[in-house]
Amino acid sequence: MREWFTEALGGAKNADQLIRLCERIEVQPGEIIVREGDPANSMHFILDGRVGIMVNAGDHPVRVRSLGPHTTIGEMGLITRQPRSATMQAELVSVLYELSASAYERIKRENPALSHALLTYLVAVMAERLSFANRVIGILQR
Repeated sequence: MREWFTEALGGAKNADQLIRLCERIEVQPGEIIVREGDPANSMHFILDGRVGIMVNAGDHPVRVRSLGPHTTIGEMGLITRQPRSATMQAELVSVLYELSASAYERIKRENPALSHALLTYLVAVMAERLSFANRVIGILQR
């Protein structure tokens, strides 16, 4: 975890500070981590395992993506304070680090350097996801 965060956040000090503010959780296959429509009161960093991202398609859920180690999930809702846009469900035994909304607000208030590093990392994650979505849309339009 520390190695990943050190690289993602530009230094060991930022990594250590973020790790201290996160709660380590383990989830079993099939376990729901968050549900679509629920308040976005945290984000998660996947250390190990695999998490499916599902959206409601009328009367049944549709898996739109599967994310593995060293991936962040739930960041959009936490930043925008909008309800969850998808359900996240463990596909394998997974280890996640959860950053609560209150811890995120504390970072913004008390630690500008970590806040900047975290937001820079999250922008890169969201840009990669937008690029992925654009590629998928392009393929589907052919």
